[in-house]
Amino acid sequence: MAAVFEALDLYLDRQIEAVPGYFGQVEAIAIDAVGRWQVEQGIKGNLAEIGVHHGKLFFILALLRQAGERALAIDLFEDDGLNTGIHAGRDRAFFDNRTKLGIALDESEVWKVDSTTITPEAMRERIGMLRMISVDGGHDYRTVSSDLRLADAVLADDGVTVIHDFFGIGWPDVSVAAIHVLTEARERLQPFLITPYKLFVARPAAAARYRAMLPGNPRLGKAALAERTMFDAPITVMTLGRREVLKRSLRRKLGLLPKRL
Repeated sequence: MAAVFEALDLYLDRQIEAVPGYFGQVEAIAIDAVGRWQVEQGIKGNLAEIGVHHGKLFFILALLRQAGERALAIDLFEDDGLNTGIHAGRDRAFFDNRTKLGIALDESEVWKVDSTTITPEAMRERIGMLRMISVDGGHDYRTVSSDLRLADAVLADDGVTVIHDFFGIGWPDVSVAAIHVLTEARERLQPFLITPYKLFVARPAAAARYRAMLPGNPRLGKAALAERTMFDAPITVMTLGRREVLKRSLRRKLGLLPKRL
């Protein structure tokens, strides 16, 4: 029986733009497509995000959960030194959005902690192995390196790590740290998909399967796919034309989007 994603459809089609966050429609579409394909292929595992902000991406992961799976939100919340000024209240916003959207989370699925203090053993004890993890915590070199090594340690054989702001002009340490970690771990980690805000990484054998899945995936709609190379290996670049972005935004605001993109 095909998995039912009514709550996820509702979130992506009607609610996601009401949650502040720093990625676009193409990233939401890509994460949705990858996550559902995992379910279709019988890939099991838990899901997590380091640095949840207001929950925009984390709620996609939470709504991708299947029976027996859990999602883990890792953040400093009100103890984050950046939780001031225009960014103040992020902790309240996350929990308010969870309640407003009706997304059920067990207390064990929210972990208020400095991610750089988490050992692989503690992470596995808390959430087990992961089929998807988003890394969007601190953007300094030390934190990004630590978070990516932690993600590597708990990534399942068919899992995916999503690195935020790899191409962000305002956060050069993200790119530098990610390149260093990916170079060190080339036998274990291979990028397979680029979007404007994120880099998707998997184990080499799994990366090839994910890339092969992308061209025919109906969830990607009119996304443009181009083939390039990274670390001398093939990688897919995915974008969404400005006209398509505007059309989707307008249809969402007018309530005209179908349940399935």
